Amino acid sequence: MVEHQDMKPAILAALLAALLSTPLRAQTCAGPLDLGTLGGLDAVAYGVSADGSVVIGYSTNASGQERAFRWTALSGMQDLGTLGGNASRAAGVSFDGSVVVGRARYNSSNEQRAFRWTEANGMADLGTLGGNDSRANGVSADGMVVVGSSTNAAGQIRAFRWTAAGGMQDLGTPGGNGATAYAVSADSTVVVGQLSNNNHAFRWTAAGGMQDLGTLSGNSSLAFGVSADGTVVVGVSSMAFRWTAATGMQSLGTLGGQLSYAYGVSADGLVVVGETYAQSSGTPTTAFRWTGPTGMQAVTALGGPYDAAYGVSADGTVVVGATNAASPRPRAFRSQSSIMGTTYCRPTVSNSTGCGGIVLARGNPLLFFGSLDLTATLLPQGSFGFFLASRTQGFSSGIPNNQGNICLAGSIGRFVAPGQVMNSGNVGTFALNVDLGALPTPTGLVAAMPGETWYFQAWHRDANPTLTSNFTDAVSVTFQ
Repeated sequence: MVEHQDMKPAILAALLAALLSTPLRAQTCAGPLDLGTLGGLDAVAYGVSADGSVVIGYSTNASGQERAFRWTALSGMQDLGTLGGNASRAAGVSFDGSVVVGRARYNSSNEQRAFRWTEANGMADLGTLGGNDSRANGVSADGMVVVGSSTNAAGQIRAFRWTAAGGMQDLGTPGGNGATAYAVSADSTVVVGQLSNNNHAFRWTAAGGMQDLGTLSGNSSLAFGVSADGTVVVGVSSMAFRWTAATGMQSLGTLGGQLSYAYGVSADGLVVVGETYAQSSGTPTTAFRWTGPTGMQAVTALGGPYDAAYGVSADGTVVVGATNAASPRPRAFRSQSSIMGTTYCRPTVSNSTGCGGIVLARGNPLLFFGSLDLTATLLPQGSFGFFLASRTQGFSSGIPNNQGNICLAGSIGRFVAPGQVMNSGNVGTFALNVDLGALPTPTGLVAAMPGETWYFQAWHRDANPTLTSNFTDAVSVTFQ
């Protein structure tokens, strides 16, 4: 079998493009969704498939034991079992959601082993580097390469890269005795983590070995995530950071506190998720999603005082993590929102799919390079609809022949020119590339101007159960 490291860049790019364009199944609502538990009180989501439809993590069962889970909207939480002990946790998932990796106890002495799970083969023990303990933290896009840490015969903790053909490969250290790998790029060529000799983040390649990424300030840093092509690394060094070879380590700031952590990054490296503390470690936290144009924004979780975002889909729209909204115990959540601009007007009134439709905006708010793509998704199949635009936000319900709420006000324009009234097809989605020089108003087309905020929403037909219509949520975009 050819692994991703042998793939030509064009082939990998085509794979990523296909994954990024795959719509979510209509049964998977936007959320924020509480994913439930395996019968216990706790659940934490650590990772999500490329299209956002599969979530992994751990949950307690009715006996209070931690078990790795795999969640989909259709099947709910699936207990992935253990390696013979009484606990397991899932930490990484392949792009299509079919391969899950993590750690599981395998005997009564609480020693742990890295595992790789598939539906066909269940949980497989990946062994160790000669010691008694190992754990898997990340997996490549195709599920064929696993990374993590293991003790060696001398009891040292070493970063590993595993393949079926070669088993566990010790990635070595540039000095000192230990390292831990936390993530691997989609094509499996780049591994990131932390060196134990100086507690610095590292980036490893077969050609270059381990590169010390340094720190922002202070004495330590840790890399938790890496983009699909391995060029963007995220983690923490007193503050959440985003690293590239060109820029070095750059702070992502906070939402007003003193500390933040970056845990996950989108396939293209442009969306980063994590948590930011209100003041310092131990104080309430907020899950965040960061992009260059928007900076750090709070993620809509479930309303708890402690929220953290641990994973993000390939396109950056789906975020998973943990919150303690219902009790002091953590609960896993999944939330989907627009990348560009700010999502508002939720919860959305459900359409005939059982979910509320949503609008996702992508593009560049800088008008000189301006672009805006709108996507309406989670719609009924074969539904006709179009987008709306206004410079004024609003809220109105009780609209005749409509089950939803309109979230615009003032002079509302409709994208109904030839080619702009669309059908959601068999995937429940339609999309529009917006000409920023020709935004519709009741009196004609106008151009977006720097400093203006525009609000966008979609209207669509439905049968729920008789002929009606509905609105999606809405998104605001401020142009520069």
